[in-house]
Amino acid sequence: MLHRPYRRRLEADLARWVEKGWISAEAAARIRGDVAAGTGADRFRLPALLGGIGAICLALAVVAFVAANWEAIPRPAKLAGIAGLLIAAHGVAGWSATRGLNRIADLATLFATLVFVAGLALVGQMYHLPTDWAGGAMLVVLGALAAAWGTGSRASLVVAALASLVWLAWREDVPTFTPAGLLIAGLLLAATIAHVIRHPSLAGRWAVLAHAGGTYAWLVAGALHGRAIAQDDTIGSAVLLAHLSLAAALAVWGYALSRDERLSARVGVGLRGLAGAAMYLGVVLLAGGVMVTLVIAFALDAAEIDAGAVLTLWPVVLMLAGASIGAGWLVGKGSTRAAALGIAVAGLAGPVVALALVAVPGLIVLHAVLALGAMIAIAMAGSGAHLLSWTLIGNLGIAAVLLFLLQETVGSLLGQSVFFLLAGVVLIAVAGLSARMVKRRSASLHEQGEGA
Repeated sequence: MLHRPYRRRLEADLARWVEKGWISAEAAARIRGDVAAGTGADRFRLPALLGGIGAICLALAVVAFVAANWEAIPRPAKLAGIAGLLIAAHGVAGWSATRGLNRIADLATLFATLVFVAGLALVGQMYHLPTDWAGGAMLVVLGALAAAWGTGSRASLVVAALASLVWLAWREDVPTFTPAGLLIAGLLLAATIAHVIRHPSLAGRWAVLAHAGGTYAWLVAGALHGRAIAQDDTIGSAVLLAHLSLAAALAVWGYALSRDERLSARVGVGLRGLAGAAMYLGVVLLAGGVMVTLVIAFALDAAEIDAGAVLTLWPVVLMLAGASIGAGWLVGKGSTRAAALGIAVAGLAGPVVALALVAVPGLIVLHAVLALGAMIAIAMAGSGAHLLSWTLIGNLGIAAVLLFLLQETVGSLLGQSVFFLLAGVVLIAVAGLSARMVKRRSASLHEQGEGA
């Protein structure tokens, strides 16, 4: 559905190119056939989505049936039923995989994984095992990872990533760091990332990104607890800086890796797809974080912020350093220097907004200017890099910032007049710069076309 505009534009271009004699009618037909067939990333995903929901419903049906006949079914029959379903599901998966029915094999493996999860709960209830949610979640993670890596199941990877988040949340009431805990969390994240690179899937990418974000949040929460920070405003500003640092790293590294053709050729489309998803998630988090930071800046108590504690949180420092290194690498290696520079500036503009909030929390005008500048940077980066989503999000962000400032700072008709005057000048200036960038890019493409 999202490719319809592209196909309409392509159809119009093909007709024009054939009419001008640039390509033959046979070549145009082959292009139409290739687009209609679609690649792996373009195929219609509704059947896979419905199949996945169906597998979940079947697993829930099994659990509900056992629960409804809990007293009537003997324990050996329950255990044998669980084992039988596991063996049968994996058997169907293996049979389907040998015949090239990969989607059916994936759904069968997902069903087996869910039966395994249900079996763990039933066994614990049958034998009155002590409640250990974190331990149960870890067993689910290990079982789902085994199924995912053993069979290449993309659906089981989603279960493993989500169960890893549950394990992190239930591991302890207050996050504390131990070498074993850090090592296990790192290994689980590495296992899910490596799987989605080797076996690309849309759901897998977003599940892995959620897993990475959850692991980072766990580290930040543990670092906050370790520094014994109690002030709400300090915690809030630390969370905003952590959020925008992660967003910057996702946006910058996502763009850099998704546009690096040599790296993609060596690693494959999996890394490129994951990086592309990270880039789009990053810009959403950037714009949202900047807007929230601006709102918080008007309500924050400057005297309650411990800047030293916030600026020395090691997970945030590492993430910010990673984003800065990525921006430098992007500018140095980017094939299109202006586009790379725009992405780098837009990415780092978010953490700058949060850093200003931490360092000089009382300067409302400065925070407003930085927030508006960050949104403009996102919009211009999208225009320069031909990323429609970035341009759209940036423009929406500009509108949101301006409306918020209008609500918060203007109290008279004269003030409204001045506000709209300044806003209009800023927007026209941005429009002029964008038009100039588009004109320069069009001229460059035209020269390249003539050279070819």
